[in-house]
Amino acid sequence: MFPNPYFKKALYALLILFIAKFSAQTYSIKQLDSLTEKYRIDGDINKSIELNKKALQQYQKQNDKHGIIATQINMGGLLWFLHKYKESLEYLESAENNLRKIKDLSLCAKLYGEYGRNYASLGLLQQSNTNLDWSIIFAKKIEDRREREKLLYFYYTWKLANFEELKKIDSINFYQKKRLELTAQPLTFVHIAEKHLKNNDLDTAEYYLNKALELTGDFSLYQRSMTLSAYGKLYTQKQDYKKALNYYLQSLAISEQLSRKTDIKSTYKAISDTYKQLNDIEKKNEYLEKYSDIKDSIDQSEREALSLPIDKIIQEENQKEQKEKIKYIGLALAIATISIVTIFLLVRRHLKKQKQTEEIIIETLHETGELKVKLNEAFEELSKLAMTNDPFFLTRFKEVYPEFYETLTTRYPHLTANDIKFSAFLRLNLSTKTIAQYKNISVRTIESRKYRLRKKLDLASDVDLNKWMMDL
Repeated sequence: MFPNPYFKKALYALLILFIAKFSAQTYSIKQLDSLTEKYRIDGDINKSIELNKKALQQYQKQNDKHGIIATQINMGGLLWFLHKYKESLEYLESAENNLRKIKDLSLCAKLYGEYGRNYASLGLLQQSNTNLDWSIIFAKKIEDRREREKLLYFYYTWKLANFEELKKIDSINFYQKKRLELTAQPLTFVHIAEKHLKNNDLDTAEYYLNKALELTGDFSLYQRSMTLSAYGKLYTQKQDYKKALNYYLQSLAISEQLSRKTDIKSTYKAISDTYKQLNDIEKKNEYLEKYSDIKDSIDQSEREALSLPIDKIIQEENQKEQKEKIKYIGLALAIATISIVTIFLLVRRHLKKQKQTEEIIIETLHETGELKVKLNEAFEELSKLAMTNDPFFLTRFKEVYPEFYETLTTRYPHLTANDIKFSAFLRLNLSTKTIAQYKNISVRTIESRKYRLRKKLDLASDVDLNKWMMDL
């Protein structure tokens, strides 16, 4: 017996209403963050991105500023996971512009935290630490203890990674202690284990890795992946390469599920090295090729995104410089005004002391002239920045030599950030010996870099590289 056609129509109408209601659902920020985190931990980054895109549209329709900013920050974090740094930073800049209109400690902490992660991935460690410092300041003011401690654990972890890169032992120990004061997570014990691995204390390292593994069921797949990778390192040092390979492959499977390219890259390299120890040259070459391909992909993402933070840094420096100029100009005007008033009074009251008055005028004009000279001074000398290996060197260089920078990066987009920085040294006409001293490396190493750069620029061997840079 066929169902009543009116009943079918009513059922379809109800179904359409249900679907419309579901698709138009608006989540609270906590619900959205919870779902975002769940999908990310499960490895479904794209599902998490789609969720936030739809939520952003709903928040925009409702003109919900807090919701818009929270979603933009979430998008910045999710795109960072996919190494889409340029898109990530664009979302964060939009969130930053909107955040100026409201006051929310949690959103401020998250925004600066995501900036910190992006800058660290792009090699801008000083800028990363500055942003993470701000994220920690805001996070400490959050009243909800659970949210406060969760965010602080993340930010301490990211700062710890930065200081490991910078090899600052005191800071590493400080942030390791700060993390332990909050909670014991698998990554906490993995970090301790890896310190013991470096000292070849394998038994103690294994003890802490076992503690980490016991906790992995309660935390994200990422933490399990890092634990398994650390086991691989342990068995590599034990020279049990078959066990090491097994742990690396387990770690790789999770990293691929989570689309974490940086972790995939390092694991490819570890697997390639392990196959080499097992004398499986075919597999060794297979994973080495995978490593090279994914490294090129990540490098390309970094190159595409690098202009955004550099432009932002330059803009901030220009704004700072402009404020300083206004300050000095105001000071100069104040001095000039005071000087004129003083001179006027001196002339009126002490007409007979004309000689003394002229001396005061001369002295005042001299001071004003010195101040103008200070106002016209440019940024610190590029050679001094190069000598101290200051991370702002490239920023200042781009400002001083914009045409050179634009021409080089446009004609040769495949150049890495280090290639561009090295080219900048050559544009300053620094000698090989001087560059070696600044970088604290051998002259032979500098010659090798020149050779590799010449090949990337497709220059003939008889072309003087320094002169070529000067003429570009």
